[in-house]
Amino acid sequence: MRLVYIVSAYKLPDQVVRLVLKLNDDEASHFFIHVDRKTDDATFRRMWTGLSPLSNVYFLPRHRCHYGGFGHVRATIKSINEICRQRLSFDYAILLTGQDYPIKSNHQINEFFEQHQGQSFIEYSSLPHPEWDYGGMDRIEGWHARFGRNYFRFPGQSRVKVRRRFPSLQPFGGSAYWCLSRECIEYIYEFLQENRSYVRFFKYVNVPEEIFFHTIVLNSRLKERVMNDDLRFLEWRNPALAGGPAVLGKEDFGKITHSPKLFARKFDITQDAEILDMIDARTRGD
Repeated sequence: MRLVYIVSAYKLPDQVVRLVLKLNDDEASHFFIHVDRKTDDATFRRMWTGLSPLSNVYFLPRHRCHYGGFGHVRATIKSINEICRQRLSFDYAILLTGQDYPIKSNHQINEFFEQHQGQSFIEYSSLPHPEWDYGGMDRIEGWHARFGRNYFRFPGQSRVKVRRRFPSLQPFGGSAYWCLSRECIEYIYEFLQENRSYVRFFKYVNVPEEIFFHTIVLNSRLKERVMNDDLRFLEWRNPALAGGPAVLGKEDFGKITHSPKLFARKFDITQDAEILDMIDARTRGD
């Protein structure tokens, strides 16, 4: 099984290196890494130096990524373009962050995708999304822009709404991270080459990485082979307050080991490095 990993990172260089080394399967895997341009040069160099001996690791040209902005989608598009430009031979592309980690061995990951060959995995719901504020429609019907730390939205919360017209597709949204088949990645690549206006539209969508790829894939001829699962284990301690998934630690090890998922997030070795050692020991030899 030939896997391509797309990794979006901005901190924790030693953890990013560890992630890649853990997943590296010689010539059967490739890695495309984007490091946020806001990340200081010393941190970036530690990532690059730690992974430079590997010929199957490619660092993408860097740009700035702001929470909720288009930067993360742009990084993934860069990766897809480079994968297709290089004409890599692969079966699946897997989108990760630098704080993800596999909770199954490489053998188990390969075995899973061999058993589900041709299927793609992405968590999704049609919009309006029942669990999102305003069903998520405000994300696509208004204009959202970020300049540095400044966030601008038009129109505001006024009653008068000037709605943007969404591209002629049914909108879908869900978790930002996915595992997509080669056929699906090639379809996305071709779609984006032919639909530049779709990319332009999403430059002013709020948190576009949770809608952009979902909408393309779920409106495609491949939708019947898409499984509604992102294959990720997460813990939401207090969704109302946390603002994102909890940092996993030793106390989560039991839940992690009993999870059928392939990956988990998020981890932080400055808070708890032992949890990764425990996962490695659990998956070693599987």
